[in-house]
Amino acid sequence: MTEAEILELLSGFVDTVLLGLSVFFTVVSAYVAGLNYFVRRSPILGRICAFAFLTFILALLLAVMQGAQTLHDGLMAGLRELADDKLTAAGRAALATADAQVMPAPGHALSLNALVRYGLWGGMGLTYAGLFFLTFVFRWGDDE
Repeated sequence: MTEAEILELLSGFVDTVLLGLSVFFTVVSAYVAGLNYFVRRSPILGRICAFAFLTFILALLLAVMQGAQTLHDGLMAGLRELADDKLTAAGRAALATADAQVMPAPGHALSLNALVRYGLWGGMGLTYAGLFFLTFVFRWGDDE
């Protein structure tokens, strides 16, 4: 595989991540709207079913994103294999995102790619926990 082919696939990976984020925000927004209008008034079984469906959809999305991450790791490994030859500026820049060290906390260096990955997973986890709280714990006021 050539550097140009790898860079084209890496560009497609970025598109996949952005599409995954847009689907995530769409699903969460629809669930919050449904929660506000319907689910909060449902008996516990209805809330369990709604949250189970949300969990299923988000699990599918996470499986797709995990597959994309595996592909990304393979593409970066392919770019590293080509690094023995002379890479173009674009190839060196793409490789730098996996190798450059960012210091999120003293003594803990992460690559830029790892920082973005952990940020996405952490944000998704916090959102899921928040939706669990809104579905099962939070007491909605009756404003009808």
